[in-house]
Amino acid sequence: MPHLARRPWTAAVAALCAGAAAAATAGIMALSATPASAAALPKFDHVVIVVHENTNYEDVVGNAQMPYINSLISGGASFTNFHGESHPSQGNYFAMFSGATQGATSDSCPEPGQPYSADNLGKQLLDAGKTFGSYNEDWDGNPATCTTAKYARKHNPWFAFSNVPTSTAHKMSDFPTDYTQLPTVSFVVPNLCNDMHDPGCTATGDTWTKNKLDGYAQWAKTHNSLLIVTWDEDAFRSQNQIATVYYGANVKTGTYGTNYNHYNTMRTLEDMYGLRTSGQASNVSAISEVWNGGTSSPPAVANPGPQASVVGQAVNVPLSVSGGTAPYTCTFTGLPPGLSNPSNGCAVQGTPTAQGTYNVSATAKDSINQTSAAVSFTWTVSPSGGGGTAPAVTNPGNQSTPTGTAVNLQVQTTGSPAPTCTATGLPAGLSISSGCLVTGTPTTAGTSNATVTATNSAGTASTSFTWTVTPPASGLRVTNPGNQKSTFNKSVSLTLQVAGGTAPYTCSATGLPTGLWMNPTNCQISGSAWSTGTTNVSVTAKDAAGATASISFTWTVAWF
Repeated sequence: MPHLARRPWTAAVAALCAGAAAAATAGIMALSATPASAAALPKFDHVVIVVHENTNYEDVVGNAQMPYINSLISGGASFTNFHGESHPSQGNYFAMFSGATQGATSDSCPEPGQPYSADNLGKQLLDAGKTFGSYNEDWDGNPATCTTAKYARKHNPWFAFSNVPTSTAHKMSDFPTDYTQLPTVSFVVPNLCNDMHDPGCTATGDTWTKNKLDGYAQWAKTHNSLLIVTWDEDAFRSQNQIATVYYGANVKTGTYGTNYNHYNTMRTLEDMYGLRTSGQASNVSAISEVWNGGTSSPPAVANPGPQASVVGQAVNVPLSVSGGTAPYTCTFTGLPPGLSNPSNGCAVQGTPTAQGTYNVSATAKDSINQTSAAVSFTWTVSPSGGGGTAPAVTNPGNQSTPTGTAVNLQVQTTGSPAPTCTATGLPAGLSISSGCLVTGTPTTAGTSNATVTATNSAGTASTSFTWTVTPPASGLRVTNPGNQKSTFNKSVSLTLQVAGGTAPYTCSATGLPTGLWMNPTNCQISGSAWSTGTTNVSVTAKDAAGATASISFTWTVAWF
């Protein structure tokens, strides 16, 4: 569609409001029927939504210029009767975000934080303790920018809502390679070529989607996450039929002909995370027919390694289970006679009664009946009174150590002759001696599953625990500028001083007066305030190592 010149926000608001009645009369909103076959909604750890532009349904599905997107269609849930809400673009983005087109009849560019205060998906997620974000290609970091390079804010209209912090917006270059760092729900906004808006950009947009998002798409399938690929509208036809595909974990591959629109996707996300509903999303159903079921990744059992016991000596060996939804129950096969897991627990107890080597298998089931993969290990039972005493290892408990802090942990063992120790899964920088002493200095933040195995001539024994390495205490600090005052509609510029920690730094702010914004890269607050009164501002700085520091102050805006 052609780009419309920016107009003053007051004129834009008037134009938007004037179109509201016409939009309703034209029947833009389509309520969808409840599908006949449905499963419970998954609750994904992450959902990424990429929005392409102005393409008819039949120009996407089967198009040889879109091999990657068609591979997602064939491997995901593809909707054959999905529709946009309006023309031109901006109303559709408002619809998928706020449950209403907000009366938009143009692609105007209102001032940041203006003119909408309607409830929306970003606000709902933040209120529920979840996270929201957007990743915008070619954006210069200024929420007030309407166009730059091939960035167009008409495809990123979240800035028009006063109740969504501008700090939730990011440049596309900030899209993480560690996908666990993504917000709960995020929108990806390609530029005007890579979203297929501009002529001749179909193949380019398909390649861009593969290069930027295929890594996440494949990761999502095994990490309880979802990719949604959709279009804002078709090529200005009355049916406004667009292609849409859901791809990721728990998705039931196939094509679905139920009549859906952007409101159905919004309602699906609201129901998925237990959010309140808003606008027309309150009047449609969630999309529930495309799921295989399950709300999280299945549990996982840490292999305890080979076990050794002695006839007549009591045993208590717990298994480490993670993931899924606790609490867990466990099933064992092949245990030596005399051993069991009471009450279907995940600890083996009892007193072995017969010598020999046994092949044991264990699985765990979580509270929503997801079952882990089986782990297998040997269990050797030695006769009593001969060949020494099999080793036993005392679990030291889960460990937590800051990065760069020296470790000296003695793992306690028993057995005759004295066992020697080996370990797997220790954090980088740590090692274990044959005398079972863990030493070293951890170098990388994260959580590892460590297993220590003790061995002597009478057998082996193992124990498993987690070891979390936290970011170092950095000394990061932000200088509080004190309480601020400014005048309505007058430009301000305040750069916050950040020191300590590990440069470079990024900053975010909440509570800024409407019209002001925080540049995340240089920690500068600028803009012109469009509301009067006093607000409580909170600024958080983050360094390259992940450490944070925060300050708070008030900001008063007076008329004169």
